[in-house]
Amino acid sequence: MITNAACYAQIIDSMDVGRQMRDALVDEFDAMFPRAAYKVVGLDPVNAALPGVDRPMVGMMYVGMFLANGAIMPLDSAELIITEPDFLVSVADDRINDATTLAEAAQYLDRLYAFIETLAPTFVNSPPNPFMMQASNLMARWGVIGESVEISADQAFIDSLETMTVTFRDGDGNVLAKEPGSYLGENPLNGVLVVIEEMRRRGERLMPGDLISSGSYMPPIPVLEPAEYETIYEGVGGQTISVSTRFVR
Repeated sequence: MITNAACYAQIIDSMDVGRQMRDALVDEFDAMFPRAAYKVVGLDPVNAALPGVDRPMVGMMYVGMFLANGAIMPLDSAELIITEPDFLVSVADDRINDATTLAEAAQYLDRLYAFIETLAPTFVNSPPNPFMMQASNLMARWGVIGESVEISADQAFIDSLETMTVTFRDGDGNVLAKEPGSYLGENPLNGVLVVIEEMRRRGERLMPGDLISSGSYMPPIPVLEPAEYETIYEGVGGQTISVSTRFVR
């Protein structure tokens, strides 16, 4: 953990600086690991409202960061662990790079996955600092991938992503968050369009097999004690999918 985060905050004082630092970090990661996914932060109303956020933020994730449904993670795997319920889709065709609407993008997507992201921040993000969040590649670390459904370009399926209910609960059945799909940018598939635009700015393209996360259905929560979490998506094209993970000492 960075102990002098306040000093860094004086230097990383704009979203442009944050993106430049992200790019430098991503260049180093790209030299070591195959890139696997993209995450969006800022479609949710909490991060979208942070001062200085000019557009949704994008970070990169890599092979080795993704775990299978029911994954067990040690609490000592990072100094600070936070977790959240997310939304994840996979790319089927590189023609998605020309998409400008949700219906166009959906034609070139493969599956929608239940997804829990677990972050390992390198600084205490309180109060939230979007510039440092972007500079740190949005604190990406692990993601647990669960059940999935096939994506359809049918308008009824696209609409179901707005009306579905996303529930995040702990192992005791306590509901920690319950939101409609529209909580993320009116439709979570908008995260795909955000990434397409960001890739254009970087002179890059999405490829088949790439994963895209549109963001969290609640502010992340710290995991301080052994716990179990589950995210349930009800009404995704008439289906229900879920994912779970557990943290142990």
